[in-house]
Amino acid sequence: MTSMLTDYEGFLARVEDLGFMALSTILPGFPSLGGETPPHLWHTGLETDPWRWKDRAAEEKHLAYGCILGGHKGFITQRMYPIFYAAYHPESSMPERWGEGTINYTTWRLWQLFEESGMLNISQVRHTLGAGKQGAGAVDASIRQLHHEFYLTVDGNDRKISSAGKLYGWPVIRYCRVRDWAPAGWLDGAEDWPAKEARALILADGTVMAVGVKSQDLAKKLGFL
Repeated sequence: MTSMLTDYEGFLARVEDLGFMALSTILPGFPSLGGETPPHLWHTGLETDPWRWKDRAAEEKHLAYGCILGGHKGFITQRMYPIFYAAYHPESSMPERWGEGTINYTTWRLWQLFEESGMLNISQVRHTLGAGKQGAGAVDASIRQLHHEFYLTVDGNDRKISSAGKLYGWPVIRYCRVRDWAPAGWLDGAEDWPAKEARALILADGTVMAVGVKSQDLAKKLGFL
């Protein structure tokens, strides 16, 4: 049985050992931060709060974090990152996909926004795109898609600032382009992996680390089927 993770360094070491890990349960038996940490540590705001570890790991560039496990939130190490990138990043460019009609307008506009700005938090994204409550869902879906396809990644978080210049509320997620976030070496070799082979390796590693998870079930969860 896996020991419970109670500190940030132990969490980093655990993910480094696995190669990748989910934030919360995506399949019973598949490793997740939520499943390997004591419930009482969560949402305390303390250094021992796993909710803080996810953004800290991305900001310190120890781990990639986002909707990067087939659209599910999770973490990836440097050694596995080129393989995930090869498995999920489309071969066609975004302008080509827009011209072919295979992406919607919100996704296209969001991609353009980050090409122009490089880094934005979710509040800035919604404000710039004029997304009120009715449009927030479409923006969030497009952000998940650009995570899933390895265009965007989480870079940490920001505190919101009031019109009076004061910090308020809970921190909000900050995003940036993968090519801006990725440290040196993180994308090395990604172009050498055919998508099919990269997916096969991810699936093989995933079924080894999981307990009682069938390969076909994991393939479906990761979007390979």
